[in-house]
Amino acid sequence: MATLNNNLMKIKPSNKLKYLATEYKLGDFFRNFIAVVLGIILTFAGSDWITERNTQKEIKKSLQLVKSELLLNREEIEAMGNRVTLEQRAANYLFENKDNASGIPKDSINKYFPLLFQWSKFTFTNDAIEMLKASALIQKIQNKELALQIIKAYGAIKAAETSFETYSNIKDHVQNDFNDNPKVKSYAYNLTRLREKTEDIVKDLGQQLHLLFTLPEGLQLLQAIPNIQKARIYFACVEEIDKTIEAIEKECE
Repeated sequence: MATLNNNLMKIKPSNKLKYLATEYKLGDFFRNFIAVVLGIILTFAGSDWITERNTQKEIKKSLQLVKSELLLNREEIEAMGNRVTLEQRAANYLFENKDNASGIPKDSINKYFPLLFQWSKFTFTNDAIEMLKASALIQKIQNKELALQIIKAYGAIKAAETSFETYSNIKDHVQNDFNDNPKVKSYAYNLTRLREKTEDIVKDLGQQLHLLFTLPEGLQLLQAIPNIQKARIYFACVEEIDKTIEAIEKECE
């Protein structure tokens, strides 16, 4: 104000009004300019905040989908491990009793023998993780350890799938060796002919068990199944998935 008064004293009376108008116009301009700049800054800051908030919401939704998918895959891997465990237990039990076939309870034969020749199929999904990758949201997860944990969990799922494929291929190989034995083929042929004549066939595994215990290919089958791999590898994958699910739940709290 003092500067303005000093300037007014130096100006001719006829020019004072013009000077005051100019000064106030410039002041208004700068005040308005600053207000506009601040408004723009606040608008962009607010927009960035809203965008980031929406992004985090989308990430949490995607993580929930990943969690659901991991739970489904976990069930499959656990069932896979239980299946391998049961088949190996069956093979061990029958091999240990190969010299005492008549002493094996009938219910044990009916429980364990068919397991050696049955097949199980397990299905895995990765739609949620692929969607997370495709949307580039996985790169925006602030907790990088969680992102790495998720990738490791899906790697464990793939490892379990590959392990079971290996197990099934080896089992299939030794099983085919047994089935290709002429005595086994002859038994299967006679059984097929009998089924053509009548549907009333009593399920008797005694003859099949005898072939399994007396043929080299049968004993090889019983010895091979428990030694293909350890069922523990599947339950280790389940533990890896459980850790990831727990981390996701903590992130989405």
